[in-house]
Amino acid sequence: MNRILKIAYYEIIHILKDPIVTLIVFLVPTMYAFLFGWVYMAGTLNNIPVAVVDQDRSVLSRELITSFSNTNHFNVLQSMDSYEEFEQLMKKGEIRGGIVIPPDFSEKITAKQGSSVLTIYDASNLVWGYNIRKNALLGITQFRVKYLAQYLAGQGYTKTEIANIADAVSCTTNTWYNPTYTYINFLYMGIIFMVIHQIGLLGVTLTVNREKEANTWIQYISSSISKFHLVLGKCLPYWIMNFCNFALLLFISNYFIGAKIEGTIPVILLLGFLYITTITFLGFFISLCTPNSLQVSRYLILISIPLFLMSGYTWPAYLIPDSINFIARLSPFTWMAEAFRAATLKNVSLSIIAPHIMVLTIMTIVSIILAFCFRKDMRVKPITGPYVNGGTKFPSRI
Repeated sequence: MNRILKIAYYEIIHILKDPIVTLIVFLVPTMYAFLFGWVYMAGTLNNIPVAVVDQDRSVLSRELITSFSNTNHFNVLQSMDSYEEFEQLMKKGEIRGGIVIPPDFSEKITAKQGSSVLTIYDASNLVWGYNIRKNALLGITQFRVKYLAQYLAGQGYTKTEIANIADAVSCTTNTWYNPTYTYINFLYMGIIFMVIHQIGLLGVTLTVNREKEANTWIQYISSSISKFHLVLGKCLPYWIMNFCNFALLLFISNYFIGAKIEGTIPVILLLGFLYITTITFLGFFISLCTPNSLQVSRYLILISIPLFLMSGYTWPAYLIPDSINFIARLSPFTWMAEAFRAATLKNVSLSIIAPHIMVLTIMTIVSIILAFCFRKDMRVKPITGPYVNGGTKFPSRI
């Protein structure tokens, strides 16, 4: 144990000597947590900038516009007569959608012929498009119910009769796990785990490469230090720092950003333990296989975005091709993200996420085995040819 702590202490000294590595390991995860949390702090999309093309200019058309204005979903910037002006504002990005009221709107409604309102939304960004479409239909439905109530009241119906007619067929919704449709619960924690994944790998993959570049790795593999002491001593500081980052980012996400984190603490800690252990030892193995720090940085940059997209965290896995799904299932991020979402948002029992824990456990074991897959030769090879004598005497043989 004393050897492990000495190697770990030596590794910590090297981390603290390099300000860039210190920044990456200690501060970058926290900075990212606050940055992404600040971006998604609003949680839901409100005050969407829209416009109205009112070609009717009637009392009914103004009532319809009012039904849109009296909601926090839309911010009706202006009402105009020209469809071309509306189109120009959409192209400039000053508005994201709106409605076009036809010139015979009130005339047809008064004649009991029915009228159609055109809803337009910018679907170049699906977040804008989905919310505008949903809330526009809601605003039109509210106007329709209000007009029906006024008409029936004019026909002599009582309020109770009007309510019964209006509610002849109703639909109630009960949204589970994320009732406010907040993007913090949907997207934020996945980004946080990818940050832990990439920063954790980047830190530990530099450990052996730093020794290689300084030509000191040979001293380790030719010394009497066992593989067990060497691997644990090198990985221990990064495992502790990665796990502390995991706990710190969960605290920030819950208490400062407002992400929903429920479930039992032991289950969350178990998932974190397996995830961090896999990343740490896998990073050590990658460091053994790569020639220098530059190569490591290139590889990690290349895999970060594909791992997130392929994981099925934001897009249903059953819609992703099987070949890509197979690759995604080889990543610990995929299993950790799925299990953590189920444990914290749905508050499921341990038995439901047992398959995920099983896979993460297997990945942990495999990564530990891979970390010990390097040759440590303590035997001194006999001199058979030219050599350099580093001592004070002139070599006896050249």
